Parts: sequence; C-alpha cells; structure tokens
Amino acid sequence: MPTQFESPTSSSDEEFKYMAIGMIAGAIPGIIIGLLVAIPLGHAAMWVSIVGGLGVVIGLIASRIAFKKKTKNHRSQV
Repeated sequence: MPTQFESPTSSSDEEFKYMAIGMIAGAIPGIIIGLLVAIPLGHAAMWVSIVGGLGVVIGLIASRIAFKKKTKNHRSQV
C-alpha cells in the first residue's frame, strides 16, 4: 500500500507546517521549564500544563510571524 504523504505545496500547507513546528518548538522548552519550576514549588503536572501551554501559544505566535515575513519577502521579490 503506497504512503499518502505528500510534501506541502500550497500556501496553507506551508502555513500549517510552520505552525506545527512552532508548537513543538514552544512545547518542549515549556515542558522542561515547567519541570524545573515544579522542583521547588511542587505540583509538577500543574506547572508543566501551564508553562507548556504558554510555550505552545508563544510558538504558534512566533511561527505565524515567521510565516508572514517569509511570504511577504517572497511576494516582494516576485
């Protein structure tokens, strides 16, 4: 059975790729920081959830900004 993966070709596919990478890039440091905050304060699940969630949101915002800059630069060169 052939795989159904196709590389992103449309603009929305590229945007979703940027957003997915941004979420992962924000979540991983958020989880680590949440665990470090939980060492002195306790309640690890709470801190991982809060800081990890903030990391995901920050990653999404940063990825949207990066995608807009990329498309803006690409459009001005064409």
